[in-house]
Amino acid sequence: MDLKSLEKKILDQQVQYDHDNHEMWDIKPEYRWTFNKLELSYKLGYNVGPIPLLPKTSGYYCIRPIYNLTGLGLYARKMYIDIEDKDVLFNLHPSEFWTEWWTGDHYSVDYIWNDKWRPIHAAIGVNNDDNLLKFESWHKVDPPIIELPDFLDDLKDNNILNIEFIDSKIVEIHLRLGNLFGDWLGTDNATILIPAWASKYRLEAEQRKKDGWKYKEDYDHGFSYIDDPRLGFWYK
Repeated sequence: MDLKSLEKKILDQQVQYDHDNHEMWDIKPEYRWTFNKLELSYKLGYNVGPIPLLPKTSGYYCIRPIYNLTGLGLYARKMYIDIEDKDVLFNLHPSEFWTEWWTGDHYSVDYIWNDKWRPIHAAIGVNNDDNLLKFESWHKVDPPIIELPDFLDDLKDNNILNIEFIDSKIVEIHLRLGNLFGDWLGTDNATILIPAWASKYRLEAEQRKKDGWKYKEDYDHGFSYIDDPRLGFWYK
């Protein structure tokens, strides 16, 4: 089957393929290793370590939970680690790890298996170092040409993947279509998404409508420890 036909078949079977991370934990237990970001990083050959192990050199690192089935980049943050301070990492949660701090475009790419992993949708997210969770916008782009590691072929029976990258570095692997069944679902042929954060929605809604933006409700980030939930997306 050609890629376009296969893509249409999968998109038409959303109920079968569209599951959250915590649902996939039980649906595909053989692929639970994808949720372990520390183990994944070791497989990829990255410079990483569990808390409270210190890195070899001082510098900026990304601190993240080893497991985060909720998603959304929760608790990921930039931190300077001074290796002369032997106790600095004991102040962090023991379920976290540090990894290299990378710079470059943040890609979210949907893949379908068709003899190999083939990209079908890609977007670049814009955020800032002070708040890695709170994206300012997403922009649809041509899929980047990134060679995937051979061990991801072991996931071919899942048929679909979403992979997040910083430049060409794999950050996360999802057993779902994070774009087409996620933020971009129901946005027609949109090329830009703007998250509508609760703190800004009332202030900008009227002007965005005048400027031709459409709106879709997609409530998220509404947890007790998040002070500014996302109400939905503006798109065009």
